[in-house]
Amino acid sequence: MPRTALACLVLTAALAAAEPAAAVNCYEVLDRSENVIYRGTLPPVDLSDKGASDREAMRKRGQHLIAMDVDRCLGIEYFTGTAGSTSLSVDQIVGGIAPSRGANAATPTTSGALIKAPTTPGAARPTP
Repeated sequence: MPRTALACLVLTAALAAAEPAAAVNCYEVLDRSENVIYRGTLPPVDLSDKGASDREAMRKRGQHLIAMDVDRCLGIEYFTGTAGSTSLSVDQIVGGIAPSRGANAATPTTSGALIKAPTTPGAARPTP
């Protein structure tokens, strides 16, 4: 096999094996205590010259804006009320999470009990 054909074959195999880069812009804002207060794919302030006053206000508050390219930009969610409390129970943490509505999902009742959804289309549903 000629060298050029072998080189083309190796180059084609290398290009076929390479995965495309799927980086996204991710913006993160840290407060003066280095706590993450924002993370998302949209910038929290205008990054053009028009947003210079907003960025200056962030600096005066001791906040830092970090822009990065990442594979995934996972947003953050805060719990209100007793967030950060060491006496937080599992029920208090997951109480606000909406249940799944899949075929085998449990449906909450007004009393807080869970009713298992029927798994077959002809199965009887519980009466109210």
